Amino acid sequence: MKDKKYSVAIVGAGSVGSGADGPDSSEFLTHAHGIAENPSLELSALVDTDGERVAKEAKRWNTNAYADIEQMFATERPDVVVIATPDDTHAQMLEDVLKKNIKLVVLEKPVATNDAEAKRLSKLQPGIPVVVNFRRRFDPIVVGLADALRRGEHGRILSAQGTYVRGILHNGSHMLDLARFLFGEIRSAVPEPVSAVHDFPEGLPTVGGTAVFERCPEFRLDAADGREKFIFELEIMTEKTRFHFTDEGMKLTEETGNGKARTIKTGLDMAFLALYAHVVAILDGKETSRSTLDDALKTHASCMMFARTLTLPSPLN
Repeated sequence: MKDKKYSVAIVGAGSVGSGADGPDSSEFLTHAHGIAENPSLELSALVDTDGERVAKEAKRWNTNAYADIEQMFATERPDVVVIATPDDTHAQMLEDVLKKNIKLVVLEKPVATNDAEAKRLSKLQPGIPVVVNFRRRFDPIVVGLADALRRGEHGRILSAQGTYVRGILHNGSHMLDLARFLFGEIRSAVPEPVSAVHDFPEGLPTVGGTAVFERCPEFRLDAADGREKFIFELEIMTEKTRFHFTDEGMKLTEETGNGKARTIKTGLDMAFLALYAHVVAILDGKETSRSTLDDALKTHASCMMFARTLTLPSPLN
């Protein structure tokens, strides 16, 4: 049995890094909780430029606090670095962290906020694995559905419709990465600039349109308003079955042609546990990243196919 634990440093002590739950929470909403629950991992450091926040979060998670990443690297020797900083810092932070003597990077989405950043990242040749946190790739229900659709168990995919909020790159990247995972690569997209909703002031707005994927001839992307409520839904029509992800992706309803339907709970609420089990398997040499930097750059390109006709984001209207 392996005695040594892999050490992990989280850069970014905000909501997804450590703040949205706690060590005793029944939900798994943060990187910190996913790491804490894995017996092969040890959270060795939290880094955040907000000194007061990182001190508070580090105390909750029983780890070391740093307000400066270079100071952390001068003191700690993490095997894994998690980048959970604001969207517009991801690309530069990844470039910087990949120069360090570490074994793996976990990166929050989106990988880039514009094409210039994406182009820079496309030239990287990381010598270590990068795992981008598109959470649905770590949900066994989604993985099973993707395999079934690929095998044609439900017949041909006829159409799909996704509804999301809070930015084509911020949350839209989750939707389009899920679509790529289920339907193959995007072939074309026709954006609808008039549908743009400016509900994400930190980045590009929420925008809709239509697209064609390898195995989905008609995909409708709908922009909703995240200032009212959080929405993430995906409906898939095949020759034999209708699938509908609801409750922010926490539930999946499957309805067959004879009118019979069943609703099951997905594994999305346990995705952080699955993510870090996957990280350990990669470090142990048993798996390779199932959400690579290359995958994430293809998802970025898919998002930008909808965003190309947009001007810069407007203030909230």
